[in-house]
Order: sequence, then structure tokens, then C-alpha cells
Amino acid sequence: MSLDEQLAELLAQLGVVLEDPAEELAPSPPPVTFQRLSQRPTSTETNPEIEDDEDVLPFALEGDGAVDEEARGEAELSLFQTSREHYGVFYRLDLVTGTPQLRIFLPESQGAIKMRCYLVRAAIGSPVRDWFLSTRAHDGSSAYAETREMTEQHLLFAAGESLKRLFWLGEPDRMEFPAEIEVERLL
Repeated sequence: MSLDEQLAELLAQLGVVLEDPAEELAPSPPPVTFQRLSQRPTSTETNPEIEDDEDVLPFALEGDGAVDEEARGEAELSLFQTSREHYGVFYRLDLVTGTPQLRIFLPESQGAIKMRCYLVRAAIGSPVRDWFLSTRAHDGSSAYAETREMTEQHLLFAAGESLKRLFWLGEPDRMEFPAEIEVERLL
């Protein structure tokens, strides 16, 4: 008697009935396949099928070439925060090639994602951009070199606070902001 038969006999004495392995099991469902969706067109000029402005996306998508290389760059340093002043808003602050980039995510009632995302950067010539350039250009002592990363963390936090305040002093719905920042809607 095999081990399986011995186990079945023992379990039968306890009142347990095993399924007959010869019974036909239900057929398995067909495998799931995925299709790659085509990219949604962004202008009526590139796709004549678009009939009205409602089909045109009001923001830049990473894949459509509208977002520049600096925005896609790898972050050297990142900070994440939730807003204490605006319900449901959170921030991602990155230092990319020595330039602070603030992404502001806020809830939206429209659309499938239900979120907006704005990329906020200091305008060229504004003091916030110069902070990081000057710390990197300074060729000081070895002690300064050891504290450079900590200095950049504190500067990034300060830059983020400045960019946030300037953003909220503007009007996101109308995309009107103070001249010291450049704002791009990503989502």
C-alpha cells in the first residue's frame, strides 16, 4: 500500500473524504494578454480626428517631448512633504544638476487620475538658482567640502519654502505666477 493510500485510509476513518484525483478539474481561464495602448494625440494639427479642444490635454506629458531634459534629470537629493496649509497637497523637492525643482501634487475632481502636478522652478536670474551654483563653485577647505552636502540640504529646504510660497501667491487655475518662478503643469 502506497503512502497516499495509507493517508486516505487513515483520513477516511476520521470521516474525511478526499477528492478523486481522476475527476476532471474545471478548465483554467485563458491567459491574460496586454495590449500596448497608442499614445493620445495632443493637438488637432497632428491628428485630424480630434474635433474639439476638450480632447487636447492641457498639460505636458513626459513622453510627448514637451517636458525638457532638466525636468527629467536624476535627482541628486530629494525631500518629500505633505502640506500643512493645503488639504491633500504634497510636495516633492529635488535638486537636479544644481537646480531646485518642486513638484506640487494636488487633488483634482476631474479626470481619471484625480490629481494635478505642477513643476515649479526658479526663473533664470533669480537668486534661488544662484544659491546652489555658488556653493558648488566655491573651492574651499576640506572642512567645507565635508559640509557641502549638509549645506545643500538646508539650502534645498529653504528654496522649497520659497518656491511653494511663490506658487501659492500665483493663480494655478489661470497659470499666472510671480516672475521669479517658472511653472509647468505636468498632470
